[in-house]
Amino acid sequence: MTSMPNAAMTCPSCGSATLRLSRRQNLGELSKMAVGTYPFRCMSCNQRFWANIWLWSVWKYSKCPRCLSLDLTTWSHKVQHMSYWKKLLLTLGAKRHRCARCRCNFVSFRPRSPMGTAAPDVAADNVNA
Repeated sequence: MTSMPNAAMTCPSCGSATLRLSRRQNLGELSKMAVGTYPFRCMSCNQRFWANIWLWSVWKYSKCPRCLSLDLTTWSHKVQHMSYWKKLLLTLGAKRHRCARCRCNFVSFRPRSPMGTAAPDVAADNVNA
């Protein structure tokens, strides 16, 4: 797994944005992951910490399932062989997304973020509401 800067989260120990998803260490951690709290590891100081990935400012946008990036593009159906499940989801209205960081191709019903990797400002959301 490669280290990628994540604009939405930083390491609580050193403040670095170079994070990667960490693997779960036991089955008890699976319950935390089910409610949206995932383990991350800082590539600068090697600290492991937990962070909630359900950020309210970006909950309505697609995220890469591999690295949780918001920096997405599209991909052509001619480039990759699609599984039956992906074809079914596309038929039902899902959109093709490709992560610019880790090059993961996936489909989702949520739209791409217009901000790219930058999360929208929380104060701006409250003013517009």
